[in-house]
Amino acid sequence: MKTKQHWRFVLLAACLTYAPIHGQDPSHEPIYPAPSPVAPQGALAPVVETRVPRLSGLSDWIVYKRDCCEGGAGRYTPLYTELYFGAGPSFPFGGQTLGRELQNGWSFKTGARVLFFNEPHSRAWVVDVHIVNTRQGAREQGTEFPVVVFQRGTKIEFGKNGLPGATLGDSNRTLVGVGLGRDWYPGQPANASDPRWRFGLDVGGRYGSQRLTLNEARHLTDVIGSFYTGVRSDVEIPWGHWVLHTGIRAEWAYTFSDILQRTSDVQEISLFLNAGVRY
Repeated sequence: MKTKQHWRFVLLAACLTYAPIHGQDPSHEPIYPAPSPVAPQGALAPVVETRVPRLSGLSDWIVYKRDCCEGGAGRYTPLYTELYFGAGPSFPFGGQTLGRELQNGWSFKTGARVLFFNEPHSRAWVVDVHIVNTRQGAREQGTEFPVVVFQRGTKIEFGKNGLPGATLGDSNRTLVGVGLGRDWYPGQPANASDPRWRFGLDVGGRYGSQRLTLNEARHLTDVIGSFYTGVRSDVEIPWGHWVLHTGIRAEWAYTFSDILQRTSDVQEISLFLNAGVRY
């Protein structure tokens, strides 16, 4: 008797907790559509919609296929990233103070480029983020400049009160830059399996610091800004899933600085030998 009562409670609990569970839809649709009906003699055959059978596999409910995650067909815009390193001589010029006091030096540059190609891979918009360091020594002119420095809490004014002016040692500039450019592939496209040639141009700005060494005292530091524009020419060589590239770049830059005087701006032409990889 007790056993029957237990089974009654089990059946009652199962009925109260019953809920439908959604799972994989059965693939019950026919593989081939039903045959079209035959029209009577002399009459037009009725238009019958052909049903496309459902493909096998998991349902959209299980794989969570949503419109928000899978857009419709549209233009294909390939996106690639390049890492590169460049080095070369830097030639300062101009009538400003540092422009005429500094001699030729060396620049080193490293960064990343993001390329937004068109569908044929013949052109690309480029966003360039980089760091550049330029070191230039002073010419042997011995030009003296009025400079105020602090050594061990003591204020020293060079070029004043009978004290000779300070002379330059060397200059070191380090800047972070962002630029926008355009690349062209006049021959084979960028996705070709053979080596190809490209050229491009870009413009941008930089922000960083400058360290100016003095022969008579400690160095000076200041925050500087720069504007630049450049042209480049590269050869690309496919290598497995990577693309190696090497080439040259010519760049003009104007650096705004008042580290020595208000006329401490510098113009320079830099030539870089570049090498890098795209993936």
